[in-house]
Amino acid sequence: MLHVIAEIFGFIGGAIGVATGVPQMMRIRRLGHSDGLALSPWILMYVQFAAWTGFGLRVGSPAIWVANLLTFFTTALVVTAVKGNSAKNWLVILGAGAVTGVAVFYGPIVVVNWAMIVLTASRLPQLIRTWINRATVKPTAVSVSSLLIAVSSMACWGVYSVLNQNAVVMATTAVALSITLATALLESRIARRAQLAAV
Repeated sequence: MLHVIAEIFGFIGGAIGVATGVPQMMRIRRLGHSDGLALSPWILMYVQFAAWTGFGLRVGSPAIWVANLLTFFTTALVVTAVKGNSAKNWLVILGAGAVTGVAVFYGPIVVVNWAMIVLTASRLPQLIRTWINRATVKPTAVSVSSLLIAVSSMACWGVYSVLNQNAVVMATTAVALSITLATALLESRIARRAQLAAV
């Protein structure tokens, strides 16, 4: 019964997580720039979501693989909003995703578990960039809505990991949640400062 409840939380977290890239992509397109946005986390995140897709297939968790496969594509939308929506960019994204997913599916489990934990740090470059920008009075292209959606998704994945007693998902969710929450708080502060400066 706990496994079924965990899968439900996983699907809820996944459904929320799929939307994470959409507000970020829309903000970049609306502003016409990506100032203040670190692109490397989004590139690393689409690799991370491809890895989680392979991991979900490997452990037989539809909540993990379905949600992460869909989130892979919405994350790729952010990358193409910055780098351009060309066939070449999509081929690179899809190729890297396929290689990563296959490597995680077939790789030695010890290596896979460590790779999943290391990939969780994919969000760290944005936190560093946001920390550097913390005193700015100019609005950045970072979408606070996107960050809050990610936090909501991660909270559901946290419940999933506890109910399934999956240490890898617990560890990665805790790290990702901490980094994303810190980034959201700093970006909210930058947004408030920019609003006050505009008045």
